[in-house]
Amino acid sequence: MHSDFTTFGPWKKAMDLALRVHQISKSFPKEEQYGVTSQLRRAALSVAANIAEGYGRYTYPDKMHKYVQARGELIEAMSHLYFCQGVGYLDQTQLNDLTANCQEIHRMLNALIKKMNIEDS
Repeated sequence: MHSDFTTFGPWKKAMDLALRVHQISKSFPKEEQYGVTSQLRRAALSVAANIAEGYGRYTYPDKMHKYVQARGELIEAMSHLYFCQGVGYLDQTQLNDLTANCQEIHRMLNALIKKMNIEDS
């Protein structure tokens, strides 16, 4: 059994990002397994997890808190992506594709956070 969060647009986009990051990072050097590979995967997956948790929260402040956390994890993941491109683990096309996905999720999270602020006041 699963909750409706699996049909929630922001969660679906974030899960897609986490899956794509996992797949792409399989080609990273083995010595990065416990370094940037792990950090990037954790940050990307945390975006989806925090969105799911926020979806399940009852009050607007609780929901907003998890969406703000998701946004922070998203920015962390983006920082890792830029590092990975800088050291040659990602090419420019991969970086552009993944950061475009991140920017879309960022817009969705900002809209949710704005909605929570309006509806809570």
